[in-house]
Amino acid sequence: MRSERHSVLINAHGIVQGVGFRPFVFNSAKKFDISGYVRNTGFGVEILAAGKKENINKFIQTLKKSRFDASYEVSPPLRESAKAAGYGSDGSFRILPSVKTGILSDFPHDLALCDDCKKELFSKRGRRYKYPFINCVKCGPRFSIIKKLPYDRKNTVMKKFKMCAACESEYSNPGDRRFHAQPNACPECGPQLYFYDNDKKPVSAKNNAFDDCVKALKKGKIAAVKSIGGYHLACDALNIKAVETLRKRKQRPFKPFAVMAELQTASKFCNINAYEKKALLSDAAPIVILRKKETPEYKNLLEAASPGNNSLGVMLPYAPLHHILIKEIPALVMTSGNLSDEPICIDESEAFKNLKGIADCFLTHNREIANRCDDSIIKFLSESDKKIILRRSRGFVPDPIDAVLQDGIFAAGGDLKNNFCIARNNKAYMSQYIGDLSERPNMVFYNEAVNKTVSFLDVKPEKAVCDAHPGYYSSNYAKSRFKKAGFAYHHYAHTASVITEHKLKGSVLGFSFDGSGYGEDGKIWGGEIVLYKNAAFERIGRLDYFKLPGGDICAREIWRTALSLLYQYGLTGHMPESLKKFDYKPVLKMLEKNINSPQTSSMGRLFDAAAALAGVKHISTFEAEGAVALESSIKSKSKKSYPFKINNGVIEIKSIIENIAADLKDKVSKNDISVKFHNTVCEIIVKSAILCGRKYNVRQVALSGGVFQNMFLLENSVKKLKSKGFKVYFNEKVPVNDGGISLGQAFIASASSGKLK
Repeated sequence: MRSERHSVLINAHGIVQGVGFRPFVFNSAKKFDISGYVRNTGFGVEILAAGKKENINKFIQTLKKSRFDASYEVSPPLRESAKAAGYGSDGSFRILPSVKTGILSDFPHDLALCDDCKKELFSKRGRRYKYPFINCVKCGPRFSIIKKLPYDRKNTVMKKFKMCAACESEYSNPGDRRFHAQPNACPECGPQLYFYDNDKKPVSAKNNAFDDCVKALKKGKIAAVKSIGGYHLACDALNIKAVETLRKRKQRPFKPFAVMAELQTASKFCNINAYEKKALLSDAAPIVILRKKETPEYKNLLEAASPGNNSLGVMLPYAPLHHILIKEIPALVMTSGNLSDEPICIDESEAFKNLKGIADCFLTHNREIANRCDDSIIKFLSESDKKIILRRSRGFVPDPIDAVLQDGIFAAGGDLKNNFCIARNNKAYMSQYIGDLSERPNMVFYNEAVNKTVSFLDVKPEKAVCDAHPGYYSSNYAKSRFKKAGFAYHHYAHTASVITEHKLKGSVLGFSFDGSGYGEDGKIWGGEIVLYKNAAFERIGRLDYFKLPGGDICAREIWRTALSLLYQYGLTGHMPESLKKFDYKPVLKMLEKNINSPQTSSMGRLFDAAAALAGVKHISTFEAEGAVALESSIKSKSKKSYPFKINNGVIEIKSIIENIAADLKDKVSKNDISVKFHNTVCEIIVKSAILCGRKYNVRQVALSGGVFQNMFLLENSVKKLKSKGFKVYFNEKVPVNDGGISLGQAFIASASSGKLK
């Protein structure tokens, strides 16, 4: 007797387009004798499966156990339904053309080159030998080439490249790993490389572009290299003169450069643990901040790439072009191809215009970049799988974050390290890294990215939320574009981002420590203790206020903040000689007469002051340079700290500054001052948590804000808080710095039930 056949309709949603999901479904259906179809829809992927009941169950279990980040909705079994009769009645299973229905699906991030394609890339017998655009269903460009959804070739920049017969055969063959690989191409039909000199003149004969670029790099030249999400500025990392030239031309005297190398090479000059290795080898392929080794062979490289820093940002080659470059030059400095604080360049006109004064030559190609996306940056807590994100962009975007939020909320983010967020279907879609919105090109990029994301998600946000700062560009943008635009305070948004990410319930005690943010009292906040209770935020503690003589200039001339604290506590007579090298007398006059000296409670500025007092740094050429240098100066495991008081929620820092001044008088080393200061901040957090925990009956602690990029502080704070019985959370899926506040803003807007300020 013939076994009764059934059919079910399966809707898969999540990241199921552009990752080889449909070919996997097709081959799995064949394995279990399933007939029907699979197709992309606006919702995700729709599968009609007809066959024996037991085979359908095995088929569904295979889908659920697969590598894909998907969830499934399965209809009740239907006996040879009318819908099923039209498909698969002949026993076939087909991939049907995509249809746009309902809410658009999630769409994939760019994927690093897979092992199969890497092997083929260097196979001299293959037709893609050293072809810099090789890819398959498991790897290659995705987000960076998408123009609209669903994710089909005709909706990407690959539309203009008509596949040759050989590529078409692969694309149509269910047994081939390029079955429905949308960017599929080869040297005969796909994108090509081009090499130009500094005057925009092509200088390579056919097929010689790569070789000519390698020759230039080996001579110490700087090349602008078109990659996946934009241009890199590249030079030989072992050529110290070339690295110094790049620093000079990019006006980046001390800020670290990332280095690209194969894992084996990188392990020679950096310590790489199992978690860091896994991240480096992941399909996201981010820059991972690693601890330097004391390796004489690479001493000059390490200092040139990351001067005065214990760490180095390392990424593995993730595009085919990178792999063939690294075979020729084992270590490359690869930094964003942009002018300082402007968007990464994505096309030849931008590159030739903006990078002409930096690059000696240009290695480009004719595959368009539809969505610019800078490299992501992460780092791990010591010997732990716990990580923080410094920049969330290529490899992570546009993956959504599960979050219980109202649909249709637009969160504008902040003005530094900007990204924005759109809430849809209980997910938060955070944009790629935008940057500093005070630069006009970044505002153009911001507007462009908002329009594209709204289109991709097929939503029309009606409710907007922005930072409370009245002068923020992001805030003014939100108010001008949306009728309903409320605001959320910066440091509440930091804590809210942790609450949202970890889906915390009940009361939460937040430590929001960063450089600056507009506060409820109109002052510059940055060292705030926040209570979230009964769906409302309240500041219940803070650092004692101190003045910033000159205002924003103190973030660069950090010696000013050190002088301000000495003045505030009557310690100018103990001014270290290193501060006297600066024109400090007019600054003292500003403090005395209270001229342009706004008050702040900023923990970030307190770190700056400690760095300047200790003589570690006096001028900051990039954000948080003083704090980074102060952390790097720690050489011991001392448990010593400075005394402090907490009075009615106010953290009094007078005794900290007095004791640092005393240590300076006693010629205590920079290392000892640094470790004592760091230990003190940890104790401030723990003591405040204990006091507030008792008073407000709260045991959940959230740590957020740029100060917690400091791994010594984060690790020790987490450890000590846990030892006191607190449950501790921090940002892991979104940046701990201002790149995470858009998520917190969305939470505040959602929790307000339409009653935004």
